[in-house]
Amino acid sequence: MNYSNHSKSKREKELESKSNKVKKSISTSFIRILVLTLLITFGLIIIAGLGITKAIIDAAPEIDYDKDIMPKGYRTFIYDQLGNEITTLHGTDANRIYASLDQMPEHLRDAFIAIEDERFYEHQGIDLKGILRAIINNIKSKDLTGEGASTITQQVIKNNVLSATQTFQRKIQEQYLAIELEKRVDKNIILESYLNTVALGRGTNGVQAASNRYFNKDVSDLTLAESAVMASITKYPTRYDPIANPENNHSRQLIVLNKMLEQGKITEIEYNQAIEEDVYSKIELTNKNANKNSNYSYFVDEVILRVKDDLVIKKGYTEKQAYDLIYTGGLNVYVTQDINIQNIVDKEFLDESNYPPKKEDYSVKIMYSLSVDKKDSGIKHYYKEKEFDTDKEALAYVEELKASWISEVDEVISESSILVPQPQAAMVIIDYHTGHVKAIAGGRGEKLGNQLLNRATQTYRHPGSTFKILAAYLPAIDTGRYTLATVLDDVPFSYSVSKNSVPWEVHNWYDSSEYKYNYKGLSTVRDSITYSINIHAVKTLMDIGIETSFNYLLNLGFTSLVEKETINGKIYSDKNYSLALGGVTKGVSLLELTAAYGAIANNGEYVKPIFYTKVLDHDNNLILTNEQPKPVRVMKETTSFLLTNAMTDVVKKGTGTIVKFNSVSMPIAGKTGTSSEKKDLVFTGYTPYYVASIWQGYDTPKEQVYKRSYHKILWRKIMEEIHKGLPRKEFYKPDNIVTAKICTESGKLAKLGLCNKDPRGSTIMTEFFEKGTVPTETCDVHVKQTICSVSGLPANKYCPSNSKYTKVFIKRPEPLVPSNWDPKHPPRIQDRKYELLYSTIGEYCNVHGPHVKKPEVKLPTDYIDSDLDDKINEDEEFIAPEDKPIEIEDKDKKPYLDDDYYSPPPFIYQE
Repeated sequence: MNYSNHSKSKREKELESKSNKVKKSISTSFIRILVLTLLITFGLIIIAGLGITKAIIDAAPEIDYDKDIMPKGYRTFIYDQLGNEITTLHGTDANRIYASLDQMPEHLRDAFIAIEDERFYEHQGIDLKGILRAIINNIKSKDLTGEGASTITQQVIKNNVLSATQTFQRKIQEQYLAIELEKRVDKNIILESYLNTVALGRGTNGVQAASNRYFNKDVSDLTLAESAVMASITKYPTRYDPIANPENNHSRQLIVLNKMLEQGKITEIEYNQAIEEDVYSKIELTNKNANKNSNYSYFVDEVILRVKDDLVIKKGYTEKQAYDLIYTGGLNVYVTQDINIQNIVDKEFLDESNYPPKKEDYSVKIMYSLSVDKKDSGIKHYYKEKEFDTDKEALAYVEELKASWISEVDEVISESSILVPQPQAAMVIIDYHTGHVKAIAGGRGEKLGNQLLNRATQTYRHPGSTFKILAAYLPAIDTGRYTLATVLDDVPFSYSVSKNSVPWEVHNWYDSSEYKYNYKGLSTVRDSITYSINIHAVKTLMDIGIETSFNYLLNLGFTSLVEKETINGKIYSDKNYSLALGGVTKGVSLLELTAAYGAIANNGEYVKPIFYTKVLDHDNNLILTNEQPKPVRVMKETTSFLLTNAMTDVVKKGTGTIVKFNSVSMPIAGKTGTSSEKKDLVFTGYTPYYVASIWQGYDTPKEQVYKRSYHKILWRKIMEEIHKGLPRKEFYKPDNIVTAKICTESGKLAKLGLCNKDPRGSTIMTEFFEKGTVPTETCDVHVKQTICSVSGLPANKYCPSNSKYTKVFIKRPEPLVPSNWDPKHPPRIQDRKYELLYSTIGEYCNVHGPHVKKPEVKLPTDYIDSDLDDKINEDEEFIAPEDKPIEIEDKDKKPYLDDDYYSPPPFIYQE
């Protein structure tokens, strides 16, 4: 036997046995240590987690569980003058109209609970079954973010207290606050808050706003099928948008209805009826109508700006705070708009037949904006606007811009292309008794956006001859310097603004292309207004003084006048004589022009125009009021009447005849205005009810080539329609207005036997005066003279009786000086041939006499009135005609459809 080998083997076994024991012992100890370490670590993690959780919970905001869970933003309502809702305003998260739970049908509540939180009435704020189900489903789908388990209570906390950011900290606080909320607040209150908070797409928050947006009905009237559609939107408002993605929404609607059926909330019959109901065609129709009215009107745009300004000025808000309150504060804003008048204005302003046709006077301005995500340089924004003769050219220009702005790898974020027809137009209508603006049109054509250029309130253009009344004749009559009978001589006239400046020659608008120097001669202020005589307006302003005129304009509400201002290195001032013709530096707004004429219509009292009367907060507390703007007297009642009476002649026979109503009997007073080169066409007129102004022109001023008075025809169409059915009224006549018979050639009391024997016809008329301003002198312009028909000079005693005739002439108070006239352009003065020329005064016939014998020369027959000797009797008794103005037929005068003026550049100081 080999003992040594056996011994060795035995020893190895013993050693191996000891080694195993050691190994086992070490292994067991390691495991024990590892387990213990893991247990300690896990314990520490739990402790740390609990600590972190406690810290997160401790950091949760302190809330008022009764108030803080309610929605924070509400839709603002705009109401017209009768309290009817016009439109609503809302911000991104505030398109909400609050509805109580009892206003909502039960099937609507059940639909949301079925799809969002089926154990809502069972859990205590969080749904542990729902959390477990969500975890399992997410693991199965390998998408740990796929399904959530937020209860309705948690969503109320998230939407009203916390942010929507998905973080661990926010989720812990949300669950904790949900549990605490359920301890303090009734389930139905929580559900009501949720249904008024939930985002339901298209900028809507809450079921009432969504019901209006998708179905145009009150939430209480929603059917089961419609309720299921709305409940289907909540998970992903874009994906399940019933307008953009009706198929997706319908699939989820079926899920909602099935859950309601499973949960016993509806019957099989109700389920089938809901499935059969065609809700999506109703949604499509509602959306079409909503898109038509998606942009606020020019009137609402202006209301927003004015409420904002008043919140800043009167209440101390910042602009951001003011806008936030307007769009999210749930305000109730009551405006002055008459929706019936506004509809008439809108209808006519949208009618393209009311504007010059494309072949006559048309262009289009393209306004193109583009935002592009440039892969190499980030997001860039572009904008261009340009005017073209045709729409086709404008759209081709857009394509050129796109080609230059966008590369193949760029992504277009947003794009807007707006075609703005030219010339444009604007209108303002005011009830001048109250200052309430009843309607405005800020532009021609469809309004494609919000807070666009409002030409009725935001642009400043030249008012043309409408300023003759305000800057010249109003202050002249109101200060007592002039009456309507005051006579001025429309003859060649020029003036200098300084000693060293070149004289500016004033031209009349009725200068024709054939003959540049037309003048009417002696004319009253009434005729100066009726026929819009430029020279007379300037002379009047020079007579009353520029300071007087300027101060009157300030009192009439104009805010854009320049007293003295440096522009591009030059000093400008509107204190110059071209002010009488509307030659102002910056122009004036149509709104202010209308309000100024409203003061004349309102018996001399200016009422500042307003667009709203009051603003109430969400709880109906008054925060702003404009109820009664205080009238301010800016002229005498008599001045108001006299100007109004004169301006009725503008419409009856002057430059505004085309605005006369065709089918409505109503007095109209007004004044036309046209700036140089017809860049601005204006008419302002009023009735005993309303004052209205209209403007037409290019946004970028340029000459208009037109053959009809489109703006005045448009004014007539709108105002005539507004006045249909209104009782006829007359303009107010103050008690201290009197009448007198005057001669229109002298402005003095008429002299029968002379003034009624003017070769052109009688120049006697009844004129209105303020008591105490009636002329006291008789006419000294008309004179009679016996003329020798052979020599054309005053007859002498040798002239044969058959060559003598007697004629009434006019004798100018200030002689004309022909030697000063340009021989190349002699003036054509309408009454020149009826004048007793100063050159003949003191001279007598040089043909007949004892020592004179010359060839016989006959005077043109149009100078001769052979029967005048028998007609003239200076001692003839004066018989007053009936007590009303007499219109004088003048063959040299004719009605004009348009007036114009030559506007010099705004005054520049010579320094």
